[in-house]
Amino acid sequence: MQLLRKRDREGFMVDAKSLQSDGFAEFDTACRSMDLNGKKSFVAIPERSGAGSEVRSRATVPAIVRVALEDLKCFEVVEHQFAHWGVTFTNAVAIQPSNPAFFTGSAATVLMGAPKSGLIEVSFKYPVRSVSGLVTSSRRTVLSACDIDGNPIVQDEMPAPNLVGSNSPIAPRAPLRVKAPNIHRITFYAFDGQLVVDDLIFGF
Repeated sequence: MQLLRKRDREGFMVDAKSLQSDGFAEFDTACRSMDLNGKKSFVAIPERSGAGSEVRSRATVPAIVRVALEDLKCFEVVEHQFAHWGVTFTNAVAIQPSNPAFFTGSAATVLMGAPKSGLIEVSFKYPVRSVSGLVTSSRRTVLSACDIDGNPIVQDEMPAPNLVGSNSPIAPRAPLRVKAPNIHRITFYAFDGQLVVDDLIFGF
């Protein structure tokens, strides 16, 4: 895979740097919490034992949750590590890109679509109202959201590639965001290109 070969919308404006701060108070073993602009905000930490209890019921609604991709291991297949938040992934692997075209920061862990290129799917047991992520892709990319029956309800689009060092008018790590009631599944799709996603955030 070439990627590994070389080493604001209203109501959902989140300061990703503040969410990544080291000053989080411990909430429990499955998440860290803080207050952000009057909303309860959490960092969801991966749980690999399968014994973690669900923390969604403890969250104060409305709540914003950032998925702690930085706590995943490089080349770890990502599926049920965040199931305690009711979140599961399909076709996702955690990597630290070595290909300069996808390098988004020092030692940054991101999600890559694999084994199928250009596709990452996230399913929510509990409906969410907003989802966002920062995307770097070799092709036009669409973030689409569906309801519980699989009906498309909203989407956002990055109309062109935005690889690092390219002449694209779109900077790397471009934000894609969707907002609607009762989102149960979202898909990042790059039309058989290659993409990575970081700073994945969702809101109840």
